[in-house]
Amino acid sequence: MNDKKMQLIHAGMRLFGEKDYHTASVQDIVSLAGVSKGAFYQHFQSKEEMLVSIYRHYFERFHAELHEAQFKLSRSPRELLIIAIQLQCKLVFEDKAFLCMIMKGIAFSHTQALSDLFLQESARSLKWYQDRITELYGPALAPNALDCAGMLNGLLKEYFFFAIFHNHPMDSATLSIYLIERLDDLVQGILHRKTEPILNPSYLHPAYANPSDGHSLQTSIERLREWITTRVDDPQCSRALLQTLEALASEIGKEQANGIIIQGMYNYFITLAKENKPLIEQFEQLFRSKVQPT
Repeated sequence: MNDKKMQLIHAGMRLFGEKDYHTASVQDIVSLAGVSKGAFYQHFQSKEEMLVSIYRHYFERFHAELHEAQFKLSRSPRELLIIAIQLQCKLVFEDKAFLCMIMKGIAFSHTQALSDLFLQESARSLKWYQDRITELYGPALAPNALDCAGMLNGLLKEYFFFAIFHNHPMDSATLSIYLIERLDDLVQGILHRKTEPILNPSYLHPAYANPSDGHSLQTSIERLREWITTRVDDPQCSRALLQTLEALASEIGKEQANGIIIQGMYNYFITLAKENKPLIEQFEQLFRSKVQPT
């Protein structure tokens, strides 16, 4: 992502967090960023598109760093849970305005596309925690793993609230270990009492893995476009990935889609993506159900 776009994103995030989305104008944003209105419209068609880009930027940054820790560093499930909390602390404490935006409920107060994006990313994060918690504590806890993920996530948000709005000093290493120890206590109580789960994992998985309507599919495709545009350095590869993505989405959208064409474009995209595991993971998550196994 280029410098001007990042300047605009940080300015928009600060204004949306400190003031209000509706009262912050494009002129306010460019003035704070120190760029022209022309520069704004080179990168965003509207404030709404900027808002979506802000969320995408932070969600993808978190998942990319988490993916690297999980697959390149070969950490244990317990270490991964600690790292995940530390990463969230790092992102929030580096840009407190981002958390202010979330606390204000901006994601749920605007268009359906933005709400869908926020819900999908929340489900994606909870699913990741659910899987790591199951790996750490074993199959006996599996029915309650989503409840544990939700409670851990809720605890973390409360500590973020104290750090942001009460200026309470927080050390991410200390906090992450403290919360995982509390998770140990929670799990021990659940297993001892054989507690029935409240949350059913089946409610989460469709939202996480298989957007069912065209609107959600389009939102996810836009997220993939953003990833390719900002993170694939080779221009030729980036163009080929974007063209293949568009062609695949177009074919799937047809009333009489050609399965052979879809399968071929799917395989070609995976080949182009090479070792970019976060990109491949998102791509497969989105299109896996649309393609027959080979």
